Formats: sequence, structure tokens, C-alpha cells
Amino acid sequence: MENKENTGGITDTFFNKLKEQSFTIILLVGIMYYQNMTFNNQLVEYKKMIDDKETLILKLTDDERQRLIERTEYLLEQRDKYVEELINKK
Repeated sequence: MENKENTGGITDTFFNKLKEQSFTIILLVGIMYYQNMTFNNQLVEYKKMIDDKETLILKLTDDERQRLIERTEYLLEQRDKYVEELINKK
């Protein structure tokens, strides 16, 4: 019989302590929710920044590649002209 009363006493004590600490619990849950929302917003911003940087890097790389291709074509043309001039001089 003491065991049942003791169990009831533990349960009552638990619920009493829970009632006393409910404000703190709600406050902590609110803080955790706010931190989670802030973290998620920062994560989205960082992902956007990374995507923007990747796009910029790809654009710069493509522009540089195109510039080098044009430069190579120009130099090949100059070489061909020079060779033709040499052939024509003979």
C-alpha cells in the first residue's frame, strides 16, 4: 500500500514541479524555435551566396575561355599570313 501512495506522491510531485517550471519550459522552447528560424534563414542566405559565386566563377571561366579561343584563332591567322608571305617572297 505504501508503494501505491509513494507512486502517487511521485506523480503529484512531478506534475507540481512541471507546473512550476512551465514558464521556463515555454521560454526555452520559444528560444529554440527562434534560434532554429535564424539558423535556417542564415543557411538559405549562405546557399544563395554560394550559388551566386558559383555562377560568377562559371561566367568568368567561360569568358576567359572564349577570350583565349579568340586569341588562339588570331595568332593562328597571323602565323598563316606570315607563312604565306614567306612562301610568296620565294
